[in-house]
Amino acid sequence: MDGVSFKQVDQYALCCVENFSDELKLALRENLTRICHGADQASKDRAIYKYSATIKHFWNERYSKKTWETRIGMLGELLSHVIILKLFPNFDVVSPFFNMEEKSIRKGFDLLLYETSTNNVWITEVKSGGRGADKTSCSATSAQLRLARDDLKRRLAEPELNHWLNAINAAKNAIHNKANYRDSVIEILEMEGDLAEEDGASASDNNVFLVSALFSEVSQAIAENTVSNFTTKLVAEAVFKTVWVLSLHKGTMEKLEEFLRQEAEQ
Repeated sequence: MDGVSFKQVDQYALCCVENFSDELKLALRENLTRICHGADQASKDRAIYKYSATIKHFWNERYSKKTWETRIGMLGELLSHVIILKLFPNFDVVSPFFNMEEKSIRKGFDLLLYETSTNNVWITEVKSGGRGADKTSCSATSAQLRLARDDLKRRLAEPELNHWLNAINAAKNAIHNKANYRDSVIEILEMEGDLAEEDGASASDNNVFLVSALFSEVSQAIAENTVSNFTTKLVAEAVFKTVWVLSLHKGTMEKLEEFLRQEAEQ
């Protein structure tokens, strides 16, 4: 995409939004209903799932009155949806951005991805934030990736059935009824839910996709070895079955916020 640099190597990738280009804005407009509601709901010719209603609901009901910490987390997750949809053709996002239980960030797992070539489900965790006064872009990214790793390591080993029930319901809402892999995704998630219920859950049973979304000046770039070293160490530790690591870097969140506000007011 114009304004977006992207480099993929083995099991990690770095993506930098160097400027909030017209092509990125178009990607948001074209994919927002699918991102927010899931492909199945978005495919219905209903007023509530159209772009105008979706952007207004997002801004007015879910986003604008939230704390900074919640807003930056929501933007990091939204940006992750867009980048994965546009730049990772092997993956389908099979969970909606909108949390149906409450008008806030999703409980449980941030995103569910399906890899068509391997029939694998990937549990995705997104950690977002600014750089902070005492950190570099590299140290902030490392900290976010460690948080994502540790959160998933803990949650995937918990005997917590609700994580999997939420994931199953999310997938049912998101995957188009005609998709030939719908039943396969549900079956995989139900099997993991069975293990959690029987106190047999383990992080090492799962494929995970870790995302750091850093909102800070892009002039201080994230070094590739920050991400590659983290990935190499994580793979060697065998904490998870398979891993993917994505570093997202965008300048301050104001331009994205302003775009969303203006779209909602039209």
